[in-house]
Amino acid sequence: MKKRILIISVLVFLYSSQYAQNIKNEDKIDPAFRSLLTRQKQENKKKCSSELKSKKNKRSAIKNATATKKYECIIYTKNATALKDKGISIHSTLPTFVTAIVSLEQIKQLSLMDEVSYIEASKNNYPNK
Repeated sequence: MKKRILIISVLVFLYSSQYAQNIKNEDKIDPAFRSLLTRQKQENKKKCSSELKSKKNKRSAIKNATATKKYECIIYTKNATALKDKGISIHSTLPTFVTAIVSLEQIKQLSLMDEVSYIEASKNNYPNK
């Protein structure tokens, strides 16, 4: 009986250990940013399908170009120089995280980096009155 319990517990441990170390790149991104990224994907799909249907000239694409929106975030990393090398605008650097202003495209790039453990959306903390 003890052998069975030992064998089962070893099998459960081996099976679960495969999933414990596998962090997906999208799991590094705060849920607020994930929803913005999915919304952006949906809008891009709509734009592409409407452009294919209408077949407008190239000048209309220039008129529709918009400025890239930037977001404040906290990036958990121990290697701030790697972020600076990628062109990230860093405001403050601390031993385990940095604060920065990034675009959604940069958030995708950051999630692919091994040096980054998590990208958190910044929050405003107001004192109690």
